[in-house]
Amino acid sequence: MSVPESIVFDAEPLVAHADDEPGAGVVEEWLDAVAVDEADGYVSYVNLSEARYVLARKYDGETADEYTGWLVDIGVIPVDAESLWTTASDYVLRHGPALGDSFALATADEKDATLLVGADDDYDGVTEVDVTRFREEPV
Repeated sequence: MSVPESIVFDAEPLVAHADDEPGAGVVEEWLDAVAVDEADGYVSYVNLSEARYVLARKYDGETADEYTGWLVDIGVIPVDAESLWTTASDYVLRHGPALGDSFALATADEKDATLLVGADDDYDGVTEVDVTRFREEPV
């Protein structure tokens, strides 16, 4: 799977990477491309907060903060929800995804980027942005 020049990370791939779940190698390849400036990487603050609370529940807040801080340190740029909220709500109206997934879509739309997602069916039928799955089966 080739790495695009501009990437938006949904929460699921970030959690999968942090937990070394199936498909984590693909996510690592895409994060490595961001780290060495071969790709621009973005994440909505909404999706970053999702990844943080999932990791904090499983481990603790400090571990979750270390991981999310590391993402920023390697070059993944958090995108403020203020610029995305109307586009995100439009995605909910058109496709019915969960609110967090709508922010991932809105971020990819705004940044003209490929959205990296997991097996979540909230992205089925979305054609407005390029959506790539790092795995086909949920964990």
